Amino acid sequence: MTVPEDLGKLQSDLSLVEQQVAAIIDSFIELGVSVYDFPGTPEAAQGMMTNLKRNVERLRQLNKQSNDPTSQLNNFSIPLEVLQYIEDGRNPDVYTRDFVEAIRRSNQYQRAKMNGLRQLRDKLAIKIMDEFPDMQDNVKDIIRRTSPGGKSDH
Repeated sequence: MTVPEDLGKLQSDLSLVEQQVAAIIDSFIELGVSVYDFPGTPEAAQGMMTNLKRNVERLRQLNKQSNDPTSQLNNFSIPLEVLQYIEDGRNPDVYTRDFVEAIRRSNQYQRAKMNGLRQLRDKLAIKIMDEFPDMQDNVKDIIRRTSPGGKSDH
């Protein structure tokens, strides 16, 4: 399969799973209402059993799909933190936003650290070359080897 075909299949698989999960949630809501308003009649008990069996069958089908080795969805792993957010009634998009923000802060910190070390290296190199002119070639070589892409400002 080509990449667009893979992506199309993945999108259709995700859409199908989304529909199945939505149907299961709706069915559980209906079951909850049925339990709350249960009149105790045999017909109501039979209706509740039918709804419960339908839920079990939907869950079984969803589980079967999730364990299908040919499905692209089989390789998806959801971080436990996201599941915890959902269990706590929080929006999983908040987790994503917080995660991206934490990565951004970490990247900024690392970038600042790298810039600080680069400035220290450059200033130290200038001082060493001023004090020890005979080491100028060695210092420039060190700067070249420790610069991204092997480029030197000196």
